[in-house]
Amino acid sequence: MRLVGARVIIRDFTQADVSDYLRYASDPAVLQPAGMRTVLDRQAAQATLRRFALTHSDYAVEYAGRVVGNIGVYPRIRPDGAPDLTTRELGYALARDVWGQGIMSEAVALMCAHLFGHGIQAIWAAVFPDNQRSIALLTRQGFDYQFTVPLPPGLGETPRHEAYYRLLPKA
Repeated sequence: MRLVGARVIIRDFTQADVSDYLRYASDPAVLQPAGMRTVLDRQAAQATLRRFALTHSDYAVEYAGRVVGNIGVYPRIRPDGAPDLTTRELGYALARDVWGQGIMSEAVALMCAHLFGHGIQAIWAAVFPDNQRSIALLTRQGFDYQFTVPLPPGLGETPRHEAYYRLLPKA
Protein backbone atom coordinates (compact mmCIF):
# COMPACT_ATOMS: atom_id res chain seq x y z
CA MET A 1 0.00 0.00 0.00
CA ARG A 2 1.10 3.54 -0.66
CA LEU A 3 -1.09 6.54 0.14
CA VAL A 4 0.31 10.02 -0.33
CA GLY A 5 -1.04 13.02 1.54
CA ALA A 6 0.04 16.64 1.73
CA ARG A 7 2.71 15.87 4.36
CA VAL A 8 2.54 12.17 5.13
CA ILE A 9 2.97 8.93 3.25
CA ILE A 10 1.33 5.72 4.41
CA ARG A 11 3.21 2.72 3.10
CA ASP A 12 4.25 -0.83 3.87
CA PHE A 13 6.95 -1.21 6.48
CA THR A 14 10.33 -2.56 5.41
CA GLN A 15 13.19 -3.90 7.51
CA ALA A 16 15.00 -0.62 6.73
CA ASP A 17 12.46 1.02 9.07
CA VAL A 18 13.61 -0.88 12.17
CA SER A 19 15.56 2.03 13.74
CA ASP A 20 12.75 4.54 13.20
CA TYR A 21 10.15 2.08 14.48
CA LEU A 22 12.21 1.20 17.56
CA ARG A 23 12.73 4.91 18.32
CA TYR A 24 9.03 5.55 18.93
CA ALA A 25 7.84 2.01 19.79
CA SER A 26 10.21 1.85 22.77
CA ASP A 27 8.62 4.96 24.31
CA PRO A 28 5.97 3.98 26.90
CA ALA A 29 4.25 7.36 26.45
CA VAL A 30 3.56 6.41 22.82
CA LEU A 31 2.37 2.81 23.03
CA GLN A 32 0.87 2.38 26.50
CA PRO A 33 -2.02 4.86 25.98
CA ALA A 34 -2.95 2.77 22.92
CA GLY A 35 -2.88 -0.46 24.92
CA MET A 36 0.26 -1.74 23.21
CA ARG A 37 3.42 -3.04 24.82
CA THR A 38 6.63 -1.17 24.25
CA VAL A 39 9.24 -2.74 22.00
CA LEU A 40 12.37 -3.28 24.04
CA ASP A 41 15.11 -4.03 21.50
CA ARG A 42 16.06 -4.19 17.84
CA GLN A 43 15.29 -7.91 17.60
CA ALA A 44 11.73 -7.37 18.85
CA ALA A 45 11.31 -4.45 16.44
CA GLN A 46 12.44 -6.63 13.52
CA ALA A 47 10.00 -9.37 14.54
CA THR A 48 7.15 -6.87 14.76
CA LEU A 49 7.90 -5.47 11.29
CA ARG A 50 8.00 -9.03 9.90
CA ARG A 51 4.57 -9.64 11.44
CA PHE A 52 3.25 -6.41 9.92
CA ALA A 53 4.54 -7.54 6.50
CA LEU A 54 2.86 -10.94 6.83
CA THR A 55 -0.51 -9.65 8.03
CA HIS A 56 -0.71 -6.51 5.86
CA SER A 57 -2.52 -4.83 8.74
CA ASP A 58 -0.13 -2.14 10.00
CA TYR A 59 1.50 0.50 7.84
CA ALA A 60 4.28 3.01 8.30
CA VAL A 61 3.42 6.69 8.64
CA GLU A 62 6.28 8.58 7.05
CA TYR A 63 6.81 12.30 7.62
CA ALA A 64 9.80 14.40 6.56
CA GLY A 65 11.65 11.34 5.29
CA ARG A 66 11.37 9.15 8.38
CA VAL A 67 8.85 6.76 9.89
CA VAL A 68 7.19 8.52 12.82
CA GLY A 69 4.27 6.22 13.46
CA ASN A 70 2.08 3.42 12.33
CA ILE A 71 -1.57 3.01 11.44
CA GLY A 72 -3.29 -0.33 11.55
CA VAL A 73 -6.42 -1.49 9.77
CA TYR A 74 -8.08 -4.54 11.27
CA PRO A 75 -11.12 -6.66 10.43
CA ARG A 76 -14.11 -6.56 12.75
CA ILE A 77 -16.08 -9.61 13.77
CA ARG A 78 -19.87 -9.84 13.66
CA PRO A 79 -21.81 -11.18 16.65
CA ASP A 80 -22.08 -14.58 14.89
CA GLY A 81 -18.26 -14.82 14.80
CA ALA A 82 -17.89 -14.23 11.05
CA PRO A 83 -15.78 -11.37 9.70
CA ASP A 84 -17.67 -8.20 8.89
CA LEU A 85 -16.48 -7.36 5.38
CA THR A 86 -18.12 -3.91 5.41
CA THR A 87 -16.30 -2.43 8.42
CA ARG A 88 -12.75 -1.99 9.67
CA GLU A 89 -11.13 -0.87 12.90
CA LEU A 90 -8.22 1.57 13.10
CA GLY A 91 -5.35 1.71 15.55
CA TYR A 92 -2.37 4.05 15.53
CA ALA A 93 0.73 5.23 17.32
CA LEU A 94 2.84 8.34 16.75
CA ALA A 95 6.30 9.40 17.90
CA ARG A 96 6.15 11.89 20.75
CA ASP A 97 8.44 14.41 19.02
CA VAL A 98 5.78 15.04 16.34
CA TRP A 99 2.70 15.17 18.58
CA GLY A 100 0.49 18.20 18.09
CA GLN A 101 1.47 18.79 14.45
CA GLY A 102 -1.54 17.16 12.78
CA ILE A 103 0.54 14.26 11.42
CA MET A 104 -1.73 11.48 12.68
CA SER A 105 -4.84 13.49 11.85
CA GLU A 106 -3.68 13.60 8.24
CA ALA A 107 -2.81 9.89 8.28
CA VAL A 108 -6.20 8.91 9.72
CA ALA A 109 -8.06 11.07 7.18
CA LEU A 110 -6.00 9.59 4.35
CA MET A 111 -6.63 6.02 5.48
CA CYS A 112 -10.35 6.60 6.05
CA ALA A 113 -10.75 8.09 2.56
CA HIS A 114 -8.93 5.08 1.14
CA LEU A 115 -11.14 2.60 3.02
CA PHE A 116 -14.38 4.36 2.09
CA GLY A 117 -13.18 4.46 -1.53
CA HIS A 118 -12.87 0.67 -1.40
CA GLY A 119 -16.41 -0.05 -0.18
CA ILE A 120 -15.99 0.03 3.59
CA GLN A 121 -19.20 1.35 5.15
CA ALA A 122 -18.05 2.11 8.70
CA ILE A 123 -14.71 2.61 10.44
CA TRP A 124 -14.34 1.98 14.15
CA ALA A 125 -11.69 2.92 16.69
CA ALA A 126 -11.38 1.77 20.29
CA VAL A 127 -9.67 4.02 22.80
CA PHE A 128 -9.10 4.03 26.54
CA PRO A 129 -11.37 6.72 28.02
CA ASP A 130 -8.36 8.46 29.61
CA ASN A 131 -6.56 8.82 26.26
CA GLN A 132 -7.78 12.34 25.63
CA ARG A 133 -5.33 13.02 22.77
CA SER A 134 -6.73 10.11 20.76
CA ILE A 135 -10.33 10.98 21.60
CA ALA A 136 -9.73 14.54 20.41
CA LEU A 137 -8.19 13.28 17.16
CA LEU A 138 -11.12 10.94 16.49
CA THR A 139 -13.65 13.67 17.26
CA ARG A 140 -11.89 16.13 14.92
CA GLN A 141 -12.04 13.48 12.18
CA GLY A 142 -15.81 13.11 12.61
CA PHE A 143 -15.91 9.86 14.62
CA ASP A 144 -18.89 9.65 16.98
CA TYR A 145 -18.85 7.99 20.38
CA GLN A 146 -20.92 4.77 20.39
CA PHE A 147 -20.38 2.88 23.67
CA THR A 148 -17.88 1.82 26.35
CA VAL A 149 -17.18 -1.79 27.32
CA PRO A 150 -14.95 -3.44 29.92
CA LEU A 151 -11.90 -5.26 28.60
CA PRO A 152 -11.87 -9.02 29.14
CA PRO A 153 -9.84 -10.20 32.15
CA GLY A 154 -6.18 -10.75 31.39
CA LEU A 155 -5.75 -7.83 28.99
CA GLY A 156 -3.79 -5.68 31.41
CA GLU A 157 -2.80 -5.49 35.02
CA THR A 158 -5.83 -3.54 36.15
CA PRO A 159 -9.41 -3.62 34.90
CA ARG A 160 -9.89 -1.17 32.05
CA HIS A 161 -12.58 -0.10 29.67
CA GLU A 162 -12.52 0.81 26.00
CA ALA A 163 -14.67 3.47 24.38
CA TYR A 164 -15.71 2.81 20.79
CA TYR A 165 -16.04 5.52 18.17
CA ARG A 166 -17.44 5.13 14.66
CA LEU A 167 -17.06 7.04 11.42
CA LEU A 168 -19.54 6.71 8.56
CA PRO A 169 -18.91 7.95 5.02
CA LYS A 170 -20.10 11.46 4.33
CA ALA A 171 -23.39 11.48 2.45
